[in-house]
Amino acid sequence: MGRAFSQTQHLRGINLWGNNICDLGAACLAEALEGNQCLQFLGLGRNFVTHVGLEKLCAPLGYTRIDDKAQADQTIKDVKEKAKDKEKWMKTRPAPKKDAQGGERYIPDFILPTCDQLTDASGDYWLWCRNVTLKTLNLEHNPISDANAVMKLQPFGVGQIHMKGVPCAAELSQLLAEATPATGGEADGVVEEAGSADGGPPPSSQEPKADSGPCGPGWRLIFQ
Repeated sequence: MGRAFSQTQHLRGINLWGNNICDLGAACLAEALEGNQCLQFLGLGRNFVTHVGLEKLCAPLGYTRIDDKAQADQTIKDVKEKAKDKEKWMKTRPAPKKDAQGGERYIPDFILPTCDQLTDASGDYWLWCRNVTLKTLNLEHNPISDANAVMKLQPFGVGQIHMKGVPCAAELSQLLAEATPATGGEADGVVEEAGSADGGPPPSSQEPKADSGPCGPGWRLIFQ
């Protein structure tokens, strides 16, 4: 299935609710997300994914911080090569295929990675941005119990992670509240909104908040 994901051009969402997927399966799906530029929703509710599998899934999504200059230089070189691939793709982009009803099938844009140099108290670092197409990752009712591991991932995401029913929900809510200055409103990254019973997208979605750091607001965590 991971190999199929890496090659598909038209699939926008898939719901794998209750398929006994463990961390190893999550790692296989993560490999596909390295190159997949079309999938917008991945439903993995009620499986056996722990924080280890979540880390694998989030690795190619959104941003990755790079502190090593040699690694950053190689990444920038790879980005330049992909820019050449995008130029070729723009010139040879095929016309959209038709579905059974005669409508045009979905074809994603060519998303070019970026690697930008920034500075903080620790010195220079680079933010490597890759897959920002996938905006909803549903992990409801999975055995994710390490709230600190989730906190490390939260600032670098783009979109939503549904975590209703995970063991660390209460602890995670507290950590997020403590990490956010008191503003009289919701903590950044937290949304109290229930999804559908079958693990699909919620009936309505909220717009991301204003940027709160170099990566923006990070993952919006929906767990209540």
